[in-house]
Amino acid sequence: MSTMEDGAVLVTGGNSGIGFECARALARRGWHVVIASRDRAASAAAVERIRRDSGNGAVSERGLDLGSLTGVRAFVRELESDALPLRALVCNAGLQVTQGRQSSAEGFELTFAVNHLGHFLLTNLLLTRLLTHAPARIVMVASGVHDPKNTTGMPKPTIADMGTLAATGGARRGDYDGRLAYVNSKLCNVWFTYELVRRLAAAHLSVTVNAFDPGLVPGSGLARDYPAALRWLWNRVLPGLARVLSPVLAGINPADKSGGALARLVVDPALAGVTGKYFSSTTRWREAPSSEASYDVARARDLWEASLRMTGLTRDESPLAA
Repeated sequence: MSTMEDGAVLVTGGNSGIGFECARALARRGWHVVIASRDRAASAAAVERIRRDSGNGAVSERGLDLGSLTGVRAFVRELESDALPLRALVCNAGLQVTQGRQSSAEGFELTFAVNHLGHFLLTNLLLTRLLTHAPARIVMVASGVHDPKNTTGMPKPTIADMGTLAATGGARRGDYDGRLAYVNSKLCNVWFTYELVRRLAAAHLSVTVNAFDPGLVPGSGLARDYPAALRWLWNRVLPGLARVLSPVLAGINPADKSGGALARLVVDPALAGVTGKYFSSTTRWREAPSSEASYDVARARDLWEASLRMTGLTRDESPLAA
């Protein structure tokens, strides 16, 4: 009988931060790990580090631009030629834009496009492959900032309608706020998780899907668009502070701790049948409630239907496209 470790796992954004540590933890357990990111040079360097550290030569990288729907489809076609037994998908890559609105290849607000829409399309395009190699798991990396009850220093999610969300990240036109766009995209990650679970269950398809809150993880790639002084603070000063504070302050974590917890959602036998759950850093990554808004079935359905239209996903591409 095959085991999960006989298969392959795809980790988006696996060349740095949480994604890198997750990929390394999975490689140490013998998984074939595929790192997918737009920065091929950084991914190649990450692959070499993981191979040396884990002794696992079955680590590779692929170029993936989640901000391009055409690019996502091309990536999946290329991946199909490898015939890898894909048993897990970790949707980890994330973007926070702070220097004004940017657009994806198709004209959507870039944060929404990368953090939600690209992962929505990627997940649906890979569903049949995951089902073929079941048991299989999908993990969506969300964030505690989606919950207004958490004290994060970020704005509260505000999504008037899906068209505005896709156009401006949720802000009124001419009033772009990259932090709001990020928070809104993280609520979308949780909505997507729960709606995907509902639709898989309705179609009697057995892939587990869970959402993961990594907590505040300094040193991650989220600061790439920050001013130079803040990037230095985020990448050089705060990671050491997080290591000191994490034992006493839940929600602040070094990348290796958070990445290891993320890998657990892929490998832990105790989670084999667990689906539709939210694992929060504030509870040391045990199951916890997500925000009240995240359980709004109508809004999650609206997001799904809008995402189908925006991506042009067809019935031939995904068993859930109908």
